[in-house]
Amino acid sequence: MKKSISVLSFMLFLNSFLAAQSSFDYAYGLELNAQSGQIFSRVKIPDEVYLNTLSPLLKDAAVFNANDQAVAFSFVDVEKIENITREIPVTLYFINEKTNNTTRGVVYTYTYRIKLLNEGDYVSYLELDWNSADYNWEAKADVEFGYYTAARGVLLAELKDVSNESSLRADKIRIEDYDYDSDAEGWQLIITSDVKIPKITSVRAYASEQYTDRSFVELKAKYQENIDDALIYKLPSIQPVEGLFVDLGQRNLILPLNIFYKDGDKWIKLERRIINEKADIKLQKSVFAKEFMLKINGGFANTPKLSIYRKRVDIVFNSANNAPFILAYGSYGANALDLPPSDFLKGVDIANIPAIYTGNIIKLGGEKTLQAKIEEENGIPKWAIWMTLVFGAAFLIFLAYRLNKEIKEN
Repeated sequence: MKKSISVLSFMLFLNSFLAAQSSFDYAYGLELNAQSGQIFSRVKIPDEVYLNTLSPLLKDAAVFNANDQAVAFSFVDVEKIENITREIPVTLYFINEKTNNTTRGVVYTYTYRIKLLNEGDYVSYLELDWNSADYNWEAKADVEFGYYTAARGVLLAELKDVSNESSLRADKIRIEDYDYDSDAEGWQLIITSDVKIPKITSVRAYASEQYTDRSFVELKAKYQENIDDALIYKLPSIQPVEGLFVDLGQRNLILPLNIFYKDGDKWIKLERRIINEKADIKLQKSVFAKEFMLKINGGFANTPKLSIYRKRVDIVFNSANNAPFILAYGSYGANALDLPPSDFLKGVDIANIPAIYTGNIIKLGGEKTLQAKIEEENGIPKWAIWMTLVFGAAFLIFLAYRLNKEIKEN
């Protein structure tokens, strides 16, 4: 009987060893102020987490509820959508003005050509400047607009005098994508009116373009030492570096600067730049690094400041039940617990998920969770440990089965 109890105790111990991670497997946590009843909440990850997670990909970050259970969550990219409008150079040519007798009476036709100065420029819309008239005028006109070869569209526009502070309804012509021809040198504009109207004096062309850009987090690297006129900087942990910001700390100073990062025991040149006081440097390819070196031919008058940029991500988690929640971070060899957004957040409008804030820092497992396990320090592969545990568990189950059978037979 004692043997069966000891087997059962060992099985329970093994089960607890193989249990899911708890928040105390992580060094620290941040309080999350999610409101009760919110199905999803979104958290902006503070710099503290980026700097003190051991995994560059944030594998040792997770969300736990009040029952110390891991909560389903995903990392989501933070994108910044920016609409930029730039002016495209064009030239306006007045072709002619004609007066024709028609069945509806006398009509006035004005023909213009608008030529692109740079072939292939994309234009989203045109703005028209009209000659101010001393008299009030109002007319309904057919505005034909198209490429030189043919006027594709006909717009019925109300043209009103600008002298009495009313707006010109036909002061802007939008060029639809389906009407766009990248080979066109310009457009033809024909205006037909029942009354004499002012002429167009100038045209401005604009291109509206939308850029989607990733948001970045700026993390300050700490100055460590000066070795042979080379300055060494260090981050608390390895980061996926997308760019750097260098501030020389002195006005009117231009320096040719070599920037290195440490890979193992080797210093690898990252960039060579001529820097005027300050410089934002976007890397062609991201690197994983925590130590950097700035070097010039000669010494620095002041100690420059160095920061790195990494891509920003937010955490979206299931906050429906068992509040309050904490964001735990910092654990050596922790398993990644995040779910793919394509599965976890399928059909969810991420932009409308309520944003919440982080609160106080809580000490959980502390610094000991940041250290390698004894077996890993001794060079025993983790897979070997797991295989041993699995086979051990199977053997114990077999022993328990045999013991139970013997007990029944006796």
